[in-house]
Parts: sequence; structure tokens; C-alpha cells
Amino acid sequence: MHLQTYSQWRETCIALHMMTQMMGKVKLELMEPQPEWGHVLLDATPDGFTTGFVPHGAGGFEIQLRLDEPGMRAVSTSGQEACFPLEDGASVADYYERFTLMLEAAGHTVPIYPVPQEMFTHEPFYALTEPLAFDAQAARRYFEQCLFARGALTDFSSGFRGKKTPPSLFWGTFDMTCVLFSGRPCPFPADGGIVERVAFDEQFVEFGFWPGDEQADDPAFFVLAYPFLEGPMPDVAVPGAYYDPSSAEYFLKLEDALRADDPHAAVVRFCREAFVNVAARQRWERFDWFTRPLLVP
Repeated sequence: MHLQTYSQWRETCIALHMMTQMMGKVKLELMEPQPEWGHVLLDATPDGFTTGFVPHGAGGFEIQLRLDEPGMRAVSTSGQEACFPLEDGASVADYYERFTLMLEAAGHTVPIYPVPQEMFTHEPFYALTEPLAFDAQAARRYFEQCLFARGALTDFSSGFRGKKTPPSLFWGTFDMTCVLFSGRPCPFPADGGIVERVAFDEQFVEFGFWPGDEQADDPAFFVLAYPFLEGPMPDVAVPGAYYDPSSAEYFLKLEDALRADDPHAAVVRFCREAFVNVAARQRWERFDWFTRPLLVP
């Protein structure tokens, strides 16, 4: 697996992130709400990401972000479909116009809120006219990393008996993440934003992978608990893993995970040990039941 820091493919990453934002915002407009934003998540396919089936009118449609030959595609139950490529030098405004026309051509015009969320800018899509470099090979490398993360997170979370969000692309923060919930209500402060108040309303631990950003250049796995952890935490016995008190998160850089004899097993172990540490600190009820081995052979 080829490593790449965020700075090495920054503009391509921004282009992909913006496209997933548009996809997620369509689901936000049309799907019935689920707890913790479960209705707007994106899933992986063999060659990219998808909204999955979105009911609309008498039928419905699916939007695909394809990375084998980079482009967007919308497919309708009516048989209509439309697509456009992701190209070097196109701007977010260009993509937004093409995205809107694609949905119209597929027979499903959906007005969306055009302001990116949880990103570095609050300028609407149509105002982001600066050309972006697009490196198709870098996009595929990122997707390969996402599929690796999805496989490890799936194996880690598979036996958890409680409520959980399977590994999905969270398009706000652009991470491939799964979430395990304890079932204990834990509302976010009422003066918080709507994103936080919906996402943080129950005790949970989040396990994810993200490609880096302006502050952290290295792609990494992370474990975040809510309520947020305070003070020092026990170590995780995976080489390179560490706990950062300033962000209240465990981290394992992808580079360190790939140094292991079995990278997949290293990520699973990182998640398991961090989960045990968090559950012990926060006194999760029914932890023994949640983690009791399944009877399935």
C-alpha cells in the first residue's frame, strides 16, 4: 500500500471531499432522520463511494463517486442516468454545476444546502472558483487505504452486540469510521451546534481512519470517546500507537500500522485495546455482554 501525506495530494483530497459533501447533502434533504446522522452516511463500493438507494418520488436513485475512472454517476429506477468526469483544473464551482445538471438529467432534481460543513471554508460551492489539481492515482491510493481501514474496522466491530454504526464514510469530517454505543443517554450541551447535538447524544466510542488535514499531515487511525476523556489514559500495546491528551484521542499513524508484520491485525488490536481502556475508564454498563463471543462458528 502506497503512503501519501495530506500535503502530497491536498487539492485532490479537497475535490473528493467536496464531492462527498454534495452526495451527503442530497441524502440530508431526502432521507428520514436517524439517530446520530445515520441517514446521511456514505458506503464504499469496489470502485468508490455511494449514497446507496435514495427514495424519491415514485422511485429513487443512487449517486456514485467512482475512482477507477474518476467521475460522478447518478442512476435512477426509471432507467435514466447521467455522469461527468473529475478533471484536473476543474473548480468546486464547476463540479457543483455539473452535479446539479447530472441530477436533473437523471430525473431527480434535488436542491441542496450549498455550504460545506465541518470544513476549512464556509464559502458556498458555487463561489469556490479556484482551479484544483486532480491526481487520479492519488485518489485511488486514498481509496485503497479506505478499503483497508473498512476491512479492519469491520472485523474489529463485528462481534459487538450493542447498537453500532458500521464502517461508513462520514462526509463532514471525511473519515471512514464505525461507532459503538453503550445505550446511555448523554445529551450534548444545548448551546452547541446542530451537528454536535445530533451526533453527540449518547455515550459512544468512535473508531476511524482519516487522510490527514492542514493540522495533521499524516493519515492515521483514531479512537475518540464521548463523553470526552479527561486526563492520562493507559497505553495501547501496538508499536507507534499513542494517546494525545490535548485532543482526548488515541492515534495510530497508517505508516506505523503498515510496519507491522500483519497491519490488519495491528489496527484491530489498536481498536480493541483502546476500547477496553475507554470502557474501563467510563464504566460502561453491560460491557461483558456487549463483548461476549458470538455462538456463530
